[in-house]
Amino acid sequence: MLVLLVAAIAVGGCTLQFAYSRLDWIVPWYLRDYVTLDAGQRVALDARLTARLDWHCRTHVPEYAVTLREAQALLAGDTVEAAALEPFLSRGEAWWGEVLAALEPDARVLLAGLANEQVDELRQAFARKQREVREEFLDGSDAARIARMEKRLQRWFGRMTPAQRERIAAWSAGLSPTTEAWLEQRARWQGALLDALQVRRDQAAFAARLAPLLTPQQAYWPEAYREGVARNRALTLALLADVFNLAPEAQRARLNRELDALAGQFESLACAAPARLSAALGR
Repeated sequence: MLVLLVAAIAVGGCTLQFAYSRLDWIVPWYLRDYVTLDAGQRVALDARLTARLDWHCRTHVPEYAVTLREAQALLAGDTVEAAALEPFLSRGEAWWGEVLAALEPDARVLLAGLANEQVDELRQAFARKQREVREEFLDGSDAARIARMEKRLQRWFGRMTPAQRERIAAWSAGLSPTTEAWLEQRARWQGALLDALQVRRDQAAFAARLAPLLTPQQAYWPEAYREGVARNRALTLALLADVFNLAPEAQRARLNRELDALAGQFESLACAAPARLSAALGR
């Protein structure tokens, strides 16, 4: 179910076909918040992005559809255990690792071509984004966490019942405080990337510095932070199971419709690479 929540956030209210077919525009639009690319860099990015989206469409998109159908089958029962949801989360984490590994060669080439002024722009953007994220997430109040979780769950279930709200409140109260440590790890990663960029003209040295940064970062977390994340992960899986188990029939029907619709959209994309999909949509 966490995989589904991530998918919903990524789509952001658009149809999946619309959002996916425009990733070749959305990604550069997102990147421009960090660094302004010149014309040649944008052409290089577009070419590499097209190839990477084609790879993603042929490999991961069919797996997303299969996973959604498996979730549908699991949630057709009367109850679900947290342990049954864990493989879905692990699968999503594995996909993320594969995406990072696939992006490393492209990132290495594009980052190596940044001018000094662009590196300075990136440094300033990191500092600005860090301030924004700190303001958004350091409100550690129960009310803020509960509101965020309710909003995410309502996308799938509709309005929460009193019993579900009570369960969300209990989840929030039990969480280990990890936000400050997460911000520290985020700042550490950004600093390491900026340091790596200082040797970007040396291909071998830059590749050695960059590769570890484009892998899942859990191995670099302090032990206390790793334990807190693991605890919160288990608590969240238990929450998701309980919210489903407390769901009345109307909520379960809505969840099934949402899963069915999203799986169907992924299935319609599974055999169409982004370039062919864009042509089919008249782009």
